[in-house]
Amino acid sequence: MQSTTTMPRATVRLRPWALLGKAEPSLFEALFPSARWAHKLAAAAFLIAVTAGLARVRFFFPDNPVPVTLQTFGVLMTGAVLGWRWGFISIAGYYMLGMSGAPVFQGGGNGWKYVTGATGGYLIGFILATYVVGYLTQHGWSRGRALWPIVLGAIAVYLPALVWLSVFDLGWPKAGKLWSSAVYPFVPGDLLKMVAAGLAAGLLWRIADWLRDRRGQDTNTSAS
Repeated sequence: MQSTTTMPRATVRLRPWALLGKAEPSLFEALFPSARWAHKLAAAAFLIAVTAGLARVRFFFPDNPVPVTLQTFGVLMTGAVLGWRWGFISIAGYYMLGMSGAPVFQGGGNGWKYVTGATGGYLIGFILATYVVGYLTQHGWSRGRALWPIVLGAIAVYLPALVWLSVFDLGWPKAGKLWSSAVYPFVPGDLLKMVAAGLAAGLLWRIADWLRDRRGQDTNTSAS
């Protein structure tokens, strides 16, 4: 009788390529691991105030009702620091405050008429951008890759703005000049704001990691 020997087959497990990593704490939570919801709420309120202050810094192009401001920097940093949940709460709160009459938008703008005007789509884009930046930052796009969520967040600002200006007849921009009036003039300034926000977020992550290592060293020293 002839015996047959079956050789074991090697099982190769392929790790699926994943664009997003597992959910991680936000930058704020990495900096302050013991922070409770009240601390996060205070941080959200603080970043509302920072964004409102940055909105006062503005520059107008000729025949363009939408100015270049530092407001976008505040929005991007809010998502990068607070993450998608509290970042969304912060910028949504900023939007609601302005809509209800608080002078928090560029140049002290506020009210229903303002949020339904030419800048209305950009304001909605702020909320979307904060979510995008925060979500990606908390799913693997942090530290050395901190710039890329901010780039995508900056792009996200324009998406609702372009839809808004295409759908509603607001008298601006003129026919055939949507991109040349509502996008291209803001690109150079946005590039500078993206780089600044990416560098700031990367530096804060380095500080968070340094603090984490220090806390680990202190724990080991106490245990020994």
